[in-house]
Amino acid sequence: MASEFKKKHFWRAVVAEFFAMTLFIFISIGSALGFNFPLDQGNQTSSRAQDNVKVSLAFGLSIATLAQSVGHISGAHLNPAVTLGLLLSCQISIFRALMYIVAQCLGAIVGTAILSGVTSNLEMNSLGLNGCNWVAIDRSTTDC
Repeated sequence: MASEFKKKHFWRAVVAEFFAMTLFIFISIGSALGFNFPLDQGNQTSSRAQDNVKVSLAFGLSIATLAQSVGHISGAHLNPAVTLGLLLSCQISIFRALMYIVAQCLGAIVGTAILSGVTSNLEMNSLGLNGCNWVAIDRSTTDC
């Protein structure tokens, strides 16, 4: 563990995981926000099915691109669950796994903060939060 802590390659991998997760959250969650930006009045080509395809492509292409970009540096875990799986299968050390998980979580927080700052002036900004609106719903029903 001490020898890994002192190596430049180790810290380069931790920073790569941080930046990759930051970019992944910014791109993927940003595509899923679903803001209706003003379009030309004659353009009626946007539908719910097209939005699903756009979000799916954004998630898939961003994770594929980031995996190719940082895979040679850190292994491109890009997800604490993947890191935990590699730890449990004894493919990485406990220290490396903990540092990757901390970097990935911090990257997700930073990516969300950047996205929040970019979209803060838009109306109805909830960063893609979807759930029940319990104020307007009768509490005796379970429907949302």
